[in-house]
Amino acid sequence: MTPMPNDIARAVEQFVRTAFLVPDGDASFHRDAHLYDGGFVDSAGVVELIAFLESAFDMVLEDDDVFDDTFTTINGIAAVVHRRLVAHPLTRARRSVAPGAP
Repeated sequence: MTPMPNDIARAVEQFVRTAFLVPDGDASFHRDAHLYDGGFVDSAGVVELIAFLESAFDMVLEDDDVFDDTFTTINGIAAVVHRRLVAHPLTRARRSVAPGAP
């Protein structure tokens, strides 16, 4: 079953808070805050974030996903991931049956 955007956003928020040491009381950090302009995630952090998303949701993000204008906020990232999972539901099943299969 494909996770819903809110579930994806919850996982992304938890990852960003933990991996990039965002304090719980930081009022500027919310699901619609720009992660890069806000200083929450830097260029090296983007690589970590992508690796997390691909591992957590057993998927591969394409360049179009990562460079999507909405891939800047938690809610935007959740929407991109959800859209990718819905568009390619068999990718996860094929990979679990035959690792390395296209």
